[in-house]
Amino acid sequence: MVHTDKIVRDLEFIHEGVFDFKELLRIMKEFFSRHDYDIDEKLYDTKNKNDLKTTTIKWNADRKVDDYNKCIVKLAINIGDYKEGYVDGIKVVDGKLKITFNAEVERDYDEKWKKSPTKKFFRAIYEKYITEAKQSKVDNNLRNLVENLRKEIKQYFSV
Repeated sequence: MVHTDKIVRDLEFIHEGVFDFKELLRIMKEFFSRHDYDIDEKLYDTKNKNDLKTTTIKWNADRKVDDYNKCIVKLAINIGDYKEGYVDGIKVVDGKLKITFNAEVERDYDEKWKKSPTKKFFRAIYEKYITEAKQSKVDNNLRNLVENLRKEIKQYFSV
């Protein structure tokens, strides 16, 4: 089993009002593309209740940093009780948006170091004495990436 370290837990962004949802998704996809992350859409679900809709989207964006570390950003995007409309010919939604950010680093994602007890032992020594600074740098870079994504989203909403 792959060893996973949680780096960001349940960081949230909340906005209520009118916005272009398609444009927001485009900005987020471009952000991940700029940083060489692949997006895997785990869920896209829309439900109708009366005249209101609720949409839930879950993304996993990942990137292999090196032969040992893989960074994963998990996003849960929820738009609750919204209506769709048009403003200046652009389709917009009016509702409550909540984005939850989680991030983790998978260590030894290919499980090269778990095949034998000897390799496990050397992996423990490697992690403890040799790569602590490198692992810390990977963790900090992932934390900064999530915060920069959150800042871009805030900037989009001019918050």
